[in-house]
Amino acid sequence: MKRFLSAILILVLLTSGCSNVQHNQVQNVLPLPDSIKNIEFKDHLNISVAFWDIQDMVAGEKEDPLLSYIENTFNVTFEPISVSWSDYKEKYQIMSATGSLPDMFASLTISSTENTYSSSLNNLILSNSVRSLPEDLSNYPNIKDVIDKCGNIQINGLNYVIPRISFQDKILGSSDAAMLVRKDWMKKLGLSQPESLEEFINLVCAFANDDPDGNGKNDTIGYNVNNRVALGKWVMLGIAPECNVYNWIETDQGYTPSFITDNFKKVVTAYRTLYEKGGLDPDFYTKKSSDAVNDFASGKLGTLEYKSSPSSIMELKSLWEMYQDTPFENSVDVLPIFPADDGNYYSNSSRIFWSETLFSNNLEDEKMERILYIYNYLLSKQGLELVKFGIEGVDYEKKNGEYHCLIDTGNQSLLTVLMKKYPSLALFANLAAWGGTWDDFEDNELNNLRYGAYAMELARKDILWNQKNTIQVDRPYDFMLLPKETTDYFNTETVIDDFTRVIIGKEDPIIMWDHIVAGYYANGLKGYIDRQNEKFKEYSDK
Repeated sequence: MKRFLSAILILVLLTSGCSNVQHNQVQNVLPLPDSIKNIEFKDHLNISVAFWDIQDMVAGEKEDPLLSYIENTFNVTFEPISVSWSDYKEKYQIMSATGSLPDMFASLTISSTENTYSSSLNNLILSNSVRSLPEDLSNYPNIKDVIDKCGNIQINGLNYVIPRISFQDKILGSSDAAMLVRKDWMKKLGLSQPESLEEFINLVCAFANDDPDGNGKNDTIGYNVNNRVALGKWVMLGIAPECNVYNWIETDQGYTPSFITDNFKKVVTAYRTLYEKGGLDPDFYTKKSSDAVNDFASGKLGTLEYKSSPSSIMELKSLWEMYQDTPFENSVDVLPIFPADDGNYYSNSSRIFWSETLFSNNLEDEKMERILYIYNYLLSKQGLELVKFGIEGVDYEKKNGEYHCLIDTGNQSLLTVLMKKYPSLALFANLAAWGGTWDDFEDNELNNLRYGAYAMELARKDILWNQKNTIQVDRPYDFMLLPKETTDYFNTETVIDDFTRVIIGKEDPIIMWDHIVAGYYANGLKGYIDRQNEKFKEYSDK
């Protein structure tokens, strides 16, 4: 027993020693960030942070040298809190009501197209639940640069959020609306790239009705979307481009919701046709957000309205390989959009940021300062390299301005390998920015390892086609950023539910939609529109 206990003690000491060596090696390999070389953080601080789906980091069962480097560098300990996309709003409401909001938390407020989301920041400010950033951000130039790029996002002259940058070049926002297609099914059925709405409907109906997988069963689906709130985000670009995100548009009479315009009636008619002919998944309105992606990956769905960023395609490919023996690259392609009635090709546009970080009003100045230094680092070139490529000298090296991987990724993407190696990347890879620069679309060794060569090929194919051939939808972002009044009668979720009822309805779709819009007006839509326009005019005059 003594020998057994001695062996256990030696093993523990050796394991501990290896861990300390590994952490010390990381500290020695990585230099102190340039932005804090003359700054000393004397007091150790605990920082609670809530972010979506960071369960692996919360579990904290393994050593994480990347996390240790950031914590040791800034003399902090992170207390991660995982929230999900389905429950974060409710959790924050409870935390706000009980005065227990985390020091910093990710949410969707001013960047949302949904009325109830955009007004939530005002509610948090009025309830004294959140605090503003310091007015002087000169010590945090990378944060200041992000805020300046995002336009005027102040409320009552103060900044309450750090926006999470998504697309630093406008054309990159076109990757937010894409259509993935089974090119092997197209070949089997003798179908070509659709050049009109009618041809797109014929394509997806053939996928649903003509046994494209050749198994003799009626078990395939034509078209669906990865999330019903994005229904038509790509398809509408060829029907009524300005309507593709159900948002406000600018007219001669001011700003108005796109879904009450005459052009939206063309969308309503098209989707009724898609549904009645079987091209649209007959169960599209009952499925969860992940179901359509699973249907595509498992070989049931022919076209998936999705995204075409390298990371999105990589995730889809990874799921595909769980279900399929057929190589992803032999089966999947990305469709260019078909032209609209005016003969032009349109692509999606998105504001350059999506989602924000907010700060609890219980946050003292010292901790706010520390958090801002951490954010400033994560937005720096050094910080972005860390969260994208891992630890320099351990995971990658730079030679002559080019990045080279130092670890064996096997058959997995570098991103997957790094996420397993450093669970804290679930937070840090997206805490300050989602990415979205041209660097992520460049054809180079490290990107091909990060996402996979074919994911990069499809992503580049789509973004370069859009850049060369399309007109991006013009959106009134200044107006859209202004928080709207909360309403239960004509917010985006209600509109999509009403649109769904028309799609699956039996009466004439235009008559049904006119009746729904008349109901919006009966519940005060005109007054609501007038008030939002008046608010924006007052804001603009100031």
